[in-house]
Amino acid sequence: MKKILTIMCMALTFGTTLSAQQLEKLFDKYMEDERFNYVYQKRANMMDRLADMGNMEGLSMEKSLESSGRQMLTLNSTDIVLDENFTKEVENALKSDKYEQVSIVRNGKNRVETYEKRNDKEITKVSFIKNPGNIIITLNRYALRNK
Repeated sequence: MKKILTIMCMALTFGTTLSAQQLEKLFDKYMEDERFNYVYQKRANMMDRLADMGNMEGLSMEKSLESSGRQMLTLNSTDIVLDENFTKEVENALKSDKYEQVSIVRNGKNRVETYEKRNDKEITKVSFIKNPGNIIITLNRYALRNK
């Protein structure tokens, strides 16, 4: 009985680890695809961080956060099917990774959704910009430092 419980716990832990990396897999999948523009920045600079967090929040959190990198994928396409499929992939990855939606801004057909996920070690923020013919997703990681 103990062996069965141990195996089940290990399988659950392994499954959780796999599902928690869907968004990263999406970036890996499309980073070399010529239909996408890809940007990777190991450590974002101070101005990038302030822009990501909003000036007031950034100033108050500055001492506790350290950027641990950012990635961006941009799909510039007139292929409606590709737009729809990529959008569904991103939405499924965000759901699978258990990101919390923290804001939505819509202007006509243009839409910006912001997501966030926190744990003991880092805060991950995602911006998902959906404009007809132009889809952008950014992933920003911030390591929490001890105060």
